[in-house]
Amino acid sequence: MRFSKFTADRDNQRNEILFMRIAVAGLVLALLANAGASFTVAGSERTILVPPEIHQSFWVNGQKVSGEYLQEMAYWYAGLALNITPHVADFQKNQFLKYAAPSEYGRLQAEFGARTEFIRKNNAATQFSTQAMTLDEGAMKVALSGVLQTWVSDKKAAEKQTTYVVGFRYLNGRLHVSEFKETSDQDPFGIASNANNGQVTGTGTAPR
Repeated sequence: MRFSKFTADRDNQRNEILFMRIAVAGLVLALLANAGASFTVAGSERTILVPPEIHQSFWVNGQKVSGEYLQEMAYWYAGLALNITPHVADFQKNQFLKYAAPSEYGRLQAEFGARTEFIRKNNAATQFSTQAMTLDEGAMKVALSGVLQTWVSDKKAAEKQTTYVVGFRYLNGRLHVSEFKETSDQDPFGIASNANNGQVTGTGTAPR
């Protein structure tokens, strides 16, 4: 009886040791597989930059994004471009240009350079209060209508009702700005000005 019990206990111990070895081997293989997967994707992560706050859900499908997302982004970019003072003009210009479409970078850089120079030279500040947004989801454009106020040396120099259009392109998993210009209520998406090759950038008008 004692010998049989001893043999049974020994067999149980061997089975437990074998089970532990198999379990450890499985864990090692799982760790190696995980490490290999991490190494494979290392450096291939893509960071999608979005506005600081998202107020609506949105979708991405192929080369298109939802209208809600376009409106959120357009509102944010308009703030970078139009709610500026001499102290933040360069910073906000550079922030905006980070998202410029590669093919339009030079033009947008020149337009924002002119706007920034106006702000610094005249010690001016502008503020745009959006009152309405019009969406062309197919063309990936958003027109923002509202009031643009301009101050020069702490005095209000101008106030006008105007419209700006923000155009987008969705490339390689990232939304880029391809167009930003002043338009009008009659032509919010700048179709007529595009036909005439007009690129109007509004900063408000200082008094002469």
